[in-house]
Order: sequence, then C-alpha cells, then structure tokens
Amino acid sequence: MQRNIQRMQHRINELGVRLRPHVKTSKCLPVIQAQIAADASGVTVSTLKEAEHCFAEGINDVFYAVAIAPGKLDQALKLRRNGCRLSILTDSVVAAQAIVAFGQRHDENFDVWIEIDCDGHRSGLTIDDPSLVEVARTLIEGGMHLRGVMTHAGSSYDLDTPEALQALAEQERRLCVSAAERIRQAGLPCAEVSIGSPP
Repeated sequence: MQRNIQRMQHRINELGVRLRPHVKTSKCLPVIQAQIAADASGVTVSTLKEAEHCFAEGINDVFYAVAIAPGKLDQALKLRRNGCRLSILTDSVVAAQAIVAFGQRHDENFDVWIEIDCDGHRSGLTIDDPSLVEVARTLIEGGMHLRGVMTHAGSSYDLDTPEALQALAEQERRLCVSAAERIRQAGLPCAEVSIGSPP
C-alpha cells in the first residue's frame, strides 16, 4: 500500500498537479494519513461528518464534494470557525445565492467550487448552461471565494477497458477546462480545475 501511495504521489508531482484523495475510497484513517504524509494536498469527503472526523484527526484541508444544502451551512461554518479549511460545492444559482446570503449574515467568505456535469449522469452544470457564469458571478460579487470548477465522471464505474477510461478522463479534462475558460472569458477569476474519478 505504501509503495502505491508513494508511486501515485510521485506521478502527480511529476505532472505538476495536486492530489486530493477521496476518503470514501479507503474509509481508513491510517491510509488517509499516509496519503497526507506523502504530500496529498488535503482530502475530499462525501459528508460533513467525514469532514468533522478528518479535521478532528488533524487534517485541515477538506473539500466537501457534494452540492451543499442550505441547511448544512451552519455545520460548514462551525468547521471553518474551528480552523478547518473547508471548501464547499454548488451547482445552481439558487444555492449560490443561499451561500452568499448565509456567508454575509455570518461574516464568512466561503471557499466554493462549481460542479460541472461532464457525462450527463450526475449533478452539475453543463458547460453551455447559461447559469454557469451567473453562479460564478453570484459567488464572487457576494464576497465568496470561487476556488474553481470540478467534475467527477460517475459513468466511469460502468467502463471496463483502459481505452474507454482514458477517453472519459479526457472528456472530464476537456469539459472542465472549457467551463473554467468560459468563466474567465466573462471577466471572472477561476483559478483551479479539479477532475478525477476512481477507476
């Protein structure tokens, strides 16, 4: 296991990108800690309970990779106020407005990602959705910090050849980069592009 972790991190470093492993892959704290020790840039979680657990174990950089429901913003705020560098996700104008309103009410500038739909099977905005730029503008003009765009090709679980997986990975990359470029062309900052799916 340690050799695999080191090999993956070495390859990531060679490519000049950052690795943020999803804790659902191992669901094992020693594995997660080994990934962080090998220079992973933080972790990705599917629940705020996972975020709380990771933070309690000393992992400060956490991405909650499920579009946040307004009712969970209190929990996210508590993590951030306790020192967790939690970033959250959205995929709609209404949700972005809720994040802004909550953030302004509590004097909190949330770090937010916009989810991009790269395979038509999951949540997120397509790159030609008119609301993509509107979500970015809502967050930025509302005082939130737009981290960037992210995607996850859920359909990768149905593929079983290296060629099909490579083609889908390229589709992830191309569409997510295009989404970031669209936001930038509107005169808005979009610093990061995050892609990846387990297979």
